[in-house]
Amino acid sequence: MSNYAVTLNYNCHYGYVEYNEADKTAVVTLPEAVAEAKAAVEKYLATPLSLDVPQGDTIRDFATITLEPLSSKEAFQVALTRLWGKTGVRVEWSMPPGMADDIAAEVLAEAH
Repeated sequence: MSNYAVTLNYNCHYGYVEYNEADKTAVVTLPEAVAEAKAAVEKYLATPLSLDVPQGDTIRDFATITLEPLSSKEAFQVALTRLWGKTGVRVEWSMPPGMADDIAAEVLAEAH
């Protein structure tokens, strides 16, 4: 098993969250300047999440399920789809973790 990580963005402060499949834990890494955002993500991931999901023969049929965000990689990924609406922290799905740091370093290097 390997770790699964995605980039987080809170008001242009980039970091990441890394999920350990073996331990069923997640580590949130965000700059110290946005400690409240980090705390919000940690609390969100530690709290059961109730979701309405399609179930049945028509587009109007839904069932409410409760999801433990850290119970599996799949549950973690589903929970991340609701992260922005619940915490204001965006998941940058197409940006590999560390990419924002690499871009910032290139810009600084070019400026000198």
